[in-house]
Amino acid sequence: MPHPSSHKLNIADVAKAAGVSTTTVSRVINRIGTVKESNRARVLDAIRKMKYRPNPSAQRLAAGKNNTIGLVIPRFQDMFHSFYITELMRGVGTASERLKLDLLLHITDGPWTNMQSVEGLLFADLDGSEELVDAAVEQGIPCVIMNHFLEELPVSCVAVDNRKAAREVVRYLAELGHQEIATITGHLRTHVGIERLDGYLAAIKERKLPMKEAYVEHGDFGAPSAREPAKRLLGLKDRPTAIFAASDAMAVETIEVAFELGLRVPEDLSVVGFDDSPVAAFGRVPLTTVWQPLSGVGEQSVEILHDQIDGKVKSPIKRLLPTQIIKRQSCRQTWLER
Repeated sequence: MPHPSSHKLNIADVAKAAGVSTTTVSRVINRIGTVKESNRARVLDAIRKMKYRPNPSAQRLAAGKNNTIGLVIPRFQDMFHSFYITELMRGVGTASERLKLDLLLHITDGPWTNMQSVEGLLFADLDGSEELVDAAVEQGIPCVIMNHFLEELPVSCVAVDNRKAAREVVRYLAELGHQEIATITGHLRTHVGIERLDGYLAAIKERKLPMKEAYVEHGDFGAPSAREPAKRLLGLKDRPTAIFAASDAMAVETIEVAFELGLRVPEDLSVVGFDDSPVAAFGRVPLTTVWQPLSGVGEQSVEILHDQIDGKVKSPIKRLLPTQIIKRQSCRQTWLER
C-alpha cells in the first residue's frame, strides 16, 4: 500500500488509507470504546502495511513551552464534596507548585475545543473522558490517566491496586473468623467499582467461603445508595456477619442501618469501608477501612507528565500504588463455638 513520503506518517494518513475517521483509528490504537470489527481489521491492516508507529509526543505546539498543564475532571453530582477529587487535587497542586507548572482545571461532560492551550493533560479518570483522551493522543499531547490502570493501552497511568486491596479486606475478615462476608459495590460503570468487586469475588473463592448471590449488593459509592442494600443484607435469614462496602460513605450508612435494626457494630456485625476519608475516623463507630494514596496518585502523575513534556520519558509509564488496611473499632473476631 503506498503511503505519503513527503512527511512523517500520522494518524490522519492511516485513517485515509483505511477509509475511516481519525477517531476510529485512535480508538483502535488505544483499544478504547466499541469499534466495528470490519473497521478494526481495516485499521490494523493499514497500520501494518504502512509500518505506522504511534508517537504520543508528535505534533507538539510549535509555539514552545507555556508551563501549563490541564487537569480534566468528568462532571458528576457533588464532585466538590468528593474525598477522591479533593485528595487528588491536593496531590496535583502540590507537585505542580514544586515543579513550577501552571494548572488549568477543566470540568467537563463534553468536548474541549481548546485542548492545545496546554502542554500536557491529567485525567482524573478515564470514565467520562474517553473522547478527550482519544483527542489528546491523536493530537500528540502528553497525558496521564489517574485512577484507571490501562495495561494494554499506550498511555501513562497511575492508579491504586483496588483488586489487591479488596482481596486483603476479605482475607482480614476471614482471619477474624468471618465466613459469611457480603459486599456493597461501588458503581459498576466505573473501573474502580469493577476492580473492587473482582477482588472481593477472587478472595471469597480463594478462601473457599460461601459464594452467595444475595451477598453481592450494588451501590454507587454514595451513602444513600447503601441504605436499601444494607437493609436487604441484614434482613436475610442467613445474614452476613461482615460487610465490605466499596466506600467509607456506604460503610457508615451500613452501620447506621444496622443500629436502626437493633444490631450492634462490631458485636453483631463487622463493617469495612474504603478510602480512609475523614468520616471513617469520626463516625458513630470508628471505621476499619482501606487507606489509598490518592494525593500520591496526583503527585506522581504530575511528575510523570512533566518528564513526558520534557522528553525524558519516551514510553508510557504505568504504576499501581499499594493500599493499607486501617484497623479501627468496626470489626471484631467471631469464632464459631466448637
